[in-house]
Amino acid sequence: MKLRSEPGTLSFTTIDDAIQLTQELLARLNKLGDYKYPLSVRKGVSRLKPQEESRVVKAGSKTYFFDIKQTKEGKSYLVITESRFKKEGEARERAALIVFPEHIQEFVGAIEEMTKRLGEA
Repeated sequence: MKLRSEPGTLSFTTIDDAIQLTQELLARLNKLGDYKYPLSVRKGVSRLKPQEESRVVKAGSKTYFFDIKQTKEGKSYLVITESRFKKEGEARERAALIVFPEHIQEFVGAIEEMTKRLGEA
């Protein structure tokens, strides 16, 4: 809020104005922190194209991302990314696995078989 006492005088910002702006900035930064891809917001672009899909599975200190992406040629593929918490104050560690459509049935079959074995154990 800029104040003018008389015509011809300079406007100035008060400490209260600075505090209000700081609170607004903090609120917006917190909102950005909730986004999946905060840097994309900065660039003003979305990382996921309309034809791409994404699912998230949270499992304790790990988060799994299942994303369907497309190559430049338009071929779809599955990316499974694991993001896990290492230690306090350290960055999260990520690892990714890519599965192309020609291998998906065998991949799903192996998961189903191993899931069945887990249930038997």
